[in-house]
Amino acid sequence: MRITVYDHAFAGLAPKVFIASSLAQWLIEHYGPVCSKTLQVFEGEPSGETEISHSFEKIRNASGEHYTILENPGTGIEWLPIVKSLLVSVAVSVVSRIFAPDPKMPGNVNRTSASPNNSLGARENQVRYLQRVEDIFGTVKAIPSLMMTTYTKYVASRQVEYAYYCISRGYLDVSEIKDGETYVSSITGASAAVYRPFTSPNSGDAPQLLIGAPIIDNIVSVRRSVETDGFTLKAYNQIQLSAAARYKFIPGSSPGYGGNDVLEQKEKKPNFNAIAEVGQTITISPFDMSYTRTGDAECVGAVRKYIDLGVVPSMFTGVRPGDQVTFSDWFSPQNNGTFTVATKAPDDSFITVTSGSQVDEVRVLPTQVTVIATPDLSSFSGTRTIIEVRDGSVVLSGTVFAYELDLGTGGTFVNASVANGLSDWTDWITLRELDRTQVWNNIIAPQGLYADAGGKSPVSVEFEIQIEQLDGSFNPTGNVETVISVIGGAVSDLLGETVERVTGWTGPARVRMRRRTPYLYDYPGTIVDEIKWADLYSVSPVNKAHFGNKTTIHTVTQATQRATSVRSRQLNCIATRLIPRWNPGTGTFSGAFDAEGRHVSGTLVGTSFIHDVIAAICLDPKIGNRQLAELDMVQMSAQVDLAYAMHPDAPTFNFTFDNDGTSLEEAIEMVANAGFCTAYRQSGKIRLSFDRAQAAAVALFTHRNKRPNSETFARSFANDADYDGVEFVYQDPISQQAESIILPLDGNFTKLKKFEIPGIRSYPQAWLRACREFAKIQGQRITGVTDVTTDARALLPNSRIDLVDNTRMKSFDGDVRGQVGLVLTLSRDVEFEPGEDHSILLMQRDGTPESILCFEVPGSPNKVLLQHAPAEALELEGGADGIRTIFSFASDSARERQAFLVKEIGVSDGQYMQLTVVNYSASFYAADTEPIPPRDSVIN
Repeated sequence: MRITVYDHAFAGLAPKVFIASSLAQWLIEHYGPVCSKTLQVFEGEPSGETEISHSFEKIRNASGEHYTILENPGTGIEWLPIVKSLLVSVAVSVVSRIFAPDPKMPGNVNRTSASPNNSLGARENQVRYLQRVEDIFGTVKAIPSLMMTTYTKYVASRQVEYAYYCISRGYLDVSEIKDGETYVSSITGASAAVYRPFTSPNSGDAPQLLIGAPIIDNIVSVRRSVETDGFTLKAYNQIQLSAAARYKFIPGSSPGYGGNDVLEQKEKKPNFNAIAEVGQTITISPFDMSYTRTGDAECVGAVRKYIDLGVVPSMFTGVRPGDQVTFSDWFSPQNNGTFTVATKAPDDSFITVTSGSQVDEVRVLPTQVTVIATPDLSSFSGTRTIIEVRDGSVVLSGTVFAYELDLGTGGTFVNASVANGLSDWTDWITLRELDRTQVWNNIIAPQGLYADAGGKSPVSVEFEIQIEQLDGSFNPTGNVETVISVIGGAVSDLLGETVERVTGWTGPARVRMRRRTPYLYDYPGTIVDEIKWADLYSVSPVNKAHFGNKTTIHTVTQATQRATSVRSRQLNCIATRLIPRWNPGTGTFSGAFDAEGRHVSGTLVGTSFIHDVIAAICLDPKIGNRQLAELDMVQMSAQVDLAYAMHPDAPTFNFTFDNDGTSLEEAIEMVANAGFCTAYRQSGKIRLSFDRAQAAAVALFTHRNKRPNSETFARSFANDADYDGVEFVYQDPISQQAESIILPLDGNFTKLKKFEIPGIRSYPQAWLRACREFAKIQGQRITGVTDVTTDARALLPNSRIDLVDNTRMKSFDGDVRGQVGLVLTLSRDVEFEPGEDHSILLMQRDGTPESILCFEVPGSPNKVLLQHAPAEALELEGGADGIRTIFSFASDSARERQAFLVKEIGVSDGQYMQLTVVNYSASFYAADTEPIPPRDSVIN
């Protein structure tokens, strides 16, 4: 149980937490016979309903999971009046059962904060932040937890992933390192380095196991910015209109344009629909649209008129009043020069000008006159709003122009710029880490880089990175470092470049990037030159040589087709815990650790035998912190030998402890339970009791050594909750996944009871346990609770006893009143059943029963004839303690119904102890001695 102790309300201290097996015993041991404090005791959290301070019986028999104690000035326990009573009742229990009896599935398997080692699904490498470091014991398939953020770099344009994992506390033998189902050794460019405890890539020590090429990188703290989502770096000429480009202006009055002016692109470099959006503005400005035409002309000077002689096209097409025209090549000097157009004939045949002293003159072929027209485009200038974006054109809002200027080139041409707010620089991305010293950037060309005009040729793209220092409030300081680099190639596969920069300061920074190389719109073939900003990492040093008592693994994996084709991306391995092994011959362990867990002497062995595992758990300062004197290694080793004789895999435990809420007692229980044993403490030492078939009982309890009217039995006349089959789940070492054994094998069942015992990793071990559980749901129907005399002090868990059911009307038990030869006179009459063999159990002075075949004495129902003399003299007068020899009489068939297994031993009071029992049958263990069927015939 967990006991939480709070000091008085004004102490300002955190509560203390203790683990104990008895509340009463803990109170005495913790506060002593004289308590200077006033206590309040609660079952669970404090409340008026949960307070048990004044109930001595509840304190004495406390069996809950959690108790709270307040040490305060309030009214609580008056300690001295009850301490003597508590001392007496607690001292009665020489043997106390401190571990829960039967495993219940799946309650003892933690699935919430579990390591992937114990998961049935989603077995992937995880960050187990603020959770217990895995403790592997025995051999398991390990899916290590991430100790460092996985990051990606590009080496020689190839993507490489770096990761660092924790496999488990302690020393391990590691083998079969895989990524998913693929051996790391089979993946091109992959490496894995396993480091023993107290070493790491930062310590300079060689790894205990190296697969592939050495990994030269140290362990660093890498934080990837989530704002870099692989966006494309576009050249400036991909996001803005070129200043040299010309755009055709089409007024809304033109047929087919719906009353709105339109700007149309001649060349889509870039296309309007790639850079413009509805609602943005576009600025239009005229440029020099002067043009020269040469043709036949007549000058009528009297009216200042120039008449085209009909040469097609007319020299005056597109000229408007107000435009400037310049004439040359007339013989008369006054006809040459620049004039302002006053009027123009509708058919473009002549114009008049507003000034000049022209004279009549005709110029015809082969000598012609030259006219240079400069239209007035000021009305085209201004800013307009885009109301529609099309492929290669935009529709504008605002005042519609009344005409289209056509200078013989197909329309009116203008300059234009879109206010789209786009820049070739990315946004600034802030790195806030105060210990940051480096900035890493990954730039990739996802489709490769090449130009193809009949054959692939190299393409290089230059990019620029700016890193600006930030102050303590994350404001820019103006201190900017610039890095210019190039990525190039002539391949169609992904290319990458990692730019690593050690900045001139430590602390926050912000980063942005742009592409410097323009996009080649006019390339005559195909060009592929898209680049992306894939990753931005803030990198801080890790100033630790190692990470304590952990076995770790450092990996590098290239993103080859083989590596990326792995369906289940997970690093896994087979890990065996190396611990000191008990040598029963010398009575010592094979090796030893220091207080920090460092191997300092002897040899460590990969063992999964439960007594070795229990010793490792108990002696580990982080788990049990017990002393060797508290472990009865000789006794536990002998029990393991008994289990080993059943099958070599039976007394083994292979599991990963991953829950920080698991107490020492719970851990020992799990280990023992997997090995067919029950753990208990006797005379201050932890011991094991192997659960096996027992030919005879070790104690006899009748109404003579029970508390009157204290006995209850629960009988089930159907299978447990109507279960008629078993599904036993275990981690199979062959398939390296969870497998199930379903009994009965013929499939004749309607409802399966599911079991999953932590630590079972062997098919024979699982088969034997599944058979036991199946036999129990078929035959274990009776559970009893009874108070017996202190004769029960010598009992051990899983002991077979004979218990007379005194809740029945006819039970033949009592004491022996006389003996004449082999004829015993009993305290009550007994009945012989025809055709049955009968026996009498006589309890000896040490509490063990002796069974003797007996026969009827005709005419004397209270007498029986023994087949042979008892082993020791019977007590017929009561002796010093006033107790005669106790007997139990029954037929042999009825005797089997009196066989029970002790599951729990508790304290009732100073005179009696409480036993919890279940009916015993040798059939529960029938499979222990039978051949184990082939695995493939059971697992399919």
